[in-house]
Amino acid sequence: MDRETGHSPAAAQFSGQDLAPEQEQGCTQSARWRQRVWLGRRVLLAIAGAGLLITAPRPAEAQTDCPSEMLTPYWPERSAQIQQTFCELLVFPTATLPNGDSFTDRIVDESLSSDSRRASADTMTLPSFWWNRDSLTSHLGGRRLVDSWISYQVKDSGTTVVDVMVNAQIWSVLTYNERYAVINQFGTAARDFGYNLRFFQGNSRNYRMMGLYACDFINQPGDPLAEPLAAEDLAAEDNVRTCSANLDAGLIVLLQRNLLAESERRQQAAQAAAAEASLQSAGVTSSSSTN
Repeated sequence: MDRETGHSPAAAQFSGQDLAPEQEQGCTQSARWRQRVWLGRRVLLAIAGAGLLITAPRPAEAQTDCPSEMLTPYWPERSAQIQQTFCELLVFPTATLPNGDSFTDRIVDESLSSDSRRASADTMTLPSFWWNRDSLTSHLGGRRLVDSWISYQVKDSGTTVVDVMVNAQIWSVLTYNERYAVINQFGTAARDFGYNLRFFQGNSRNYRMMGLYACDFINQPGDPLAEPLAAEDLAAEDNVRTCSANLDAGLIVLLQRNLLAESERRQQAAQAAAAEASLQSAGVTSSSSTN
């Protein structure tokens, strides 16, 4: 646009030609009309693009692909599957009040099959979990160390998880070796039923992850993409390749922040690319219609 006249160069050429007054007026009006139509289309395309940036759905692959390669510098010896599971456990929302809707939307319907307030012999309120809680020695806090737990299955990946809430006051006085003994005991019990484990402390509004125990399972419970194993192969030693635990709460917080920031960056980049592609497609359609 020409900032001095307020008209495009094409309009200036029309106004400078030696035309009859009627012809000049008609051409000027026609040029202004075409300019307004062009500007109107650009505004509509811009609005459409802005709407896409705000409302474009998150790409399907972004929902399941956690940036697990960011964990490799910390644990280079781990398998890609373990890294992916660790990544997912680190960033998956908790069942706190602020995150309740996000948590519920991302788990398999009716998979919240464990409630530590109700014992059951056939779900993840399994007797072995109750036994593990009640069998903790007094120097580990006894049965008062573990407050509650829930189990569920992640919708996109099929990963099965147990979230355990521990008593923060008791947990804080345990040594590293004592904490490791606790998470290993509960992690092994969860592993035997094909579950991964997360340890938290906090309240109904805010959880802080204190540790996690993840496994590379051959067959994930309820995974529709996995071929079912024979009954004799479902024993823990046959269904798991390897497991790994982490109790470094400071590192966990750091990794959670970095992973969430990178996931957000990738999501925004994907949305921007989708909006740009839509704008280009709309531009081609607009050009075709005018021709």
